[in-house]
Amino acid sequence: MLVLALESSAVTASAALCRDGTVLGEEFVNNGLTHSETLLPMAQALLRGQGLAARDVDAFAVAAGPGSFTGVRIGIAAVKGLAFGAGKPCVGVSTLAAMAACQPAWRGELCCLMDARRSQFYYARFACDGQGNCTRRTPDAAAAGAEIAAALRAAAGPVLCVGDGARAFAAAFGAGLALTLPEGDAVFQRAAGVATLACRAAAAGETVEPARLTPVYLRLPQAERELRAREAAAGR
Repeated sequence: MLVLALESSAVTASAALCRDGTVLGEEFVNNGLTHSETLLPMAQALLRGQGLAARDVDAFAVAAGPGSFTGVRIGIAAVKGLAFGAGKPCVGVSTLAAMAACQPAWRGELCCLMDARRSQFYYARFACDGQGNCTRRTPDAAAAGAEIAAALRAAAGPVLCVGDGARAFAAAFGAGLALTLPEGDAVFQRAAGVATLACRAAAAGETVEPARLTPVYLRLPQAERELRAREAAAGR
């Protein structure tokens, strides 16, 4: 089972190839370019490097959310285009669960965090056994940083925080918490995690046709939230 996965949920972008649970390669950029400029070239470079073409892929996967509305939409559109062109199915993976899959050696509490602005974060907590198995402790959710910090105070031992929101969370809400963060770009979400989970899902037959692949948003886009706020203030 060969899976090509894309990750474009935040500021970084990446692509990864996975065959039967083993990641064959990954391309990762954190260069400020738009995801529409980087995703497909990275995917094509990965395939060329393995002597493969899109028609050789069994399923195409993407981090389907939560995350940046624009970033998630770009990733979804790119995967749909690849899958339609190759006549293959798709797998949508939780961005937060994919982050946990990138930390196979961690043993203990893992908190995946994405910056949702205004001191809010998309997050999920996992219990990891250090053998590549992470069990969910919470569903994907959007919450205030103070609320997440209060929940983590009950954790036994250090908490590994990952994701594009990890550094902001640690700086603003980490006082009194035993937090640890990966160094450098290892803190960010990566397509390798998406590919790992998508390989398992595809092997179990858990795929969808490209037309049925949809993003997962945990809250409304900012423009719609502002519109509803104005309508509420106007008494509509």
